[in-house]
This record gives sequence, C-alpha cells and structure tokens, in this order.
Amino acid sequence: MLGPEHVGRRVVVRVRLADAAPGRRFRDVIGELIDVGGNRLRVLPPEGTVVTVDAADVVAARAVGPRPTPFSQILELERLLAATWPAVETAEAGGWLLRYSEGYSRRANSALPIYGSASVAVGALTQPDAGLDAALARVERWYAERGARALVSVALPLSRRLDKALAARGWKAEGETAVLTKDAEGGDYTSDAVITHIISDDLLEQMGRGRPDVAAKVLGSGPNRAYAEIRRDGALVARGRAAIEGGTAAVTGIGTLPAYRRRGLGGEVLEALTAWAADAGARRIALQVETDNAAALALYARLGFTERYRYHYRGR
Repeated sequence: MLGPEHVGRRVVVRVRLADAAPGRRFRDVIGELIDVGGNRLRVLPPEGTVVTVDAADVVAARAVGPRPTPFSQILELERLLAATWPAVETAEAGGWLLRYSEGYSRRANSALPIYGSASVAVGALTQPDAGLDAALARVERWYAERGARALVSVALPLSRRLDKALAARGWKAEGETAVLTKDAEGGDYTSDAVITHIISDDLLEQMGRGRPDVAAKVLGSGPNRAYAEIRRDGALVARGRAAIEGGTAAVTGIGTLPAYRRRGLGGEVLEALTAWAADAGARRIALQVETDNAAALALYARLGFTERYRYHYRGR
C-alpha cells in the first residue's frame, strides 16, 4: 500500500468500480501521488485533473518508475548538457564527440556518441554493427595519445544496445547518474546568496578538484553562466553554478563546507540559481545527480524535480 513516503512519486492505483459494466470491474489511475491519508488517496494524472480515491475502493496500489522519456528528448538534453560543460579539447570522429580536459570530471573527459543528426545518432546507438570496433579503436587511440583512459558516456534507454555491446567487449560501467528536470519558475528571491558571472578564486579552489586552471576553462564565465556564493566572515561556505544553453539551465557544483551543513544553505544556493535562470530566460532547470546520493535525490524530488533518464560511463 502507499504511504506518505510515496508522495511525489508516480503511482498506479487499481480501483474497484461500484457500478461496473459487465466485464469491467476495475479501473487504473496512473499519475503523481499528491496526498495520502484520511482514508483517501489523491492522484494527479498527466492530463492535469486530480482524482480522489477512497481507500476502501483500492484493490492494489504501488509506486512505479518515471514515465519513459522519448529518445528525441534524451538526445536534446544530452547535447544541451554537453554544451553547458564544454571540454577544453574536442574532436569529432565518426559521429562521436571526443572530449578531453586533463582529467577534470568524467563529463569533460569522455566520448559522447550522439553528435550526428538525430536519425543517424539513434541508428548508431540502437543498432551497433561491425563498425563499432573501428569506432572504439579510434576513441581509445585518441585518448591514449593524451595519456588518458577512454570512457564512453552511455545514456539509457537511448543507447541500450550500445551499452550491451560495450559490456560484451569488456568495458565496465561506472558513475551512474540521474538527469532531473523541472520547469523554470521566476519570482522574488531574498537570501544571503550572491549571484556573480565570474568565477572567484575561492569557488575555483572548491570546485577545481586540484586543477583550478582547467576548471576555469570548463566552467566558463559570462552572461549565460552564473555562480551563487554564500559567505560568512568573508569565507565562501556554500556555492553552486548554473549555465544556460538552448533554454535549459544546468545547475552543478552545489556544495557546502562541512561545518555549515544542515543549515539549508545548499537549498538557498539552488533557489538563487534557479531564480536567476528563470529571469535570464531559461524554460527548464536540469540537475545531474549520481544515483548513490540518495539524500540529494530525495531532496530534489521534494523540490519538484522529475527524473528523465539515467546515464553511466563505460571504460576499460
């Protein structure tokens, strides 16, 4: 049965019909669970009209996975997210975008095999053929020339057959990540978070992972890049970044110093960045969260973010 912990999840509820026609005893209600309690359930289907169900009429109810995202939308999001996190060095090889940034983040140091037209990309990803071995050889050679390990970013379910082909060739999966989105919402924002468009040295030290020079190139600056900072006594204690491409704002790098956690500062940073993005013309906010971060996934679900798809990396 469903409980308060399922609020915000996509659910299916089978309801017993009181005056059922012959051969039709039940109906299924599918949508977002928005309320449970007081002997009733309230579900919001995709068409937007809330359905209230008496608990006594429920035959079965369970949470289900998110509604599948069309391949075309996954392609679009993958390309936009790649543009918000540009690699220092790139090359195109046979429809694959090769990215290298001296080891700064997996995203900026992996091959993205969706760079051609949508039809070509979908065909290449869903029906890998004998040409895959040649493509992988080019990928491995390109990264080896830079002293780097070859990684391929694999978005699912778009590239499920490619994923299986890589697994069969001994490429191991790592870094599973969920892509979450929500509509951008503007409005007044008041908080300690300050928005800037140039990366501060303090922020680079925290987000640079020991490579501030490379991080500065990947993170970028300018009107379509924003950084939220919260300071205490001059010290940077919480921060985050947003980048807009094609109407989508990707929010990344939200973090708080250990001594200042559990005070809601990360939420303030996110609120500041999403408010800026909406005012700057973004229609959608996107987050990329590794799936082993259960606390972050739960928080973002409560804030209205919906999982669209997942990707992981495969490497030797």
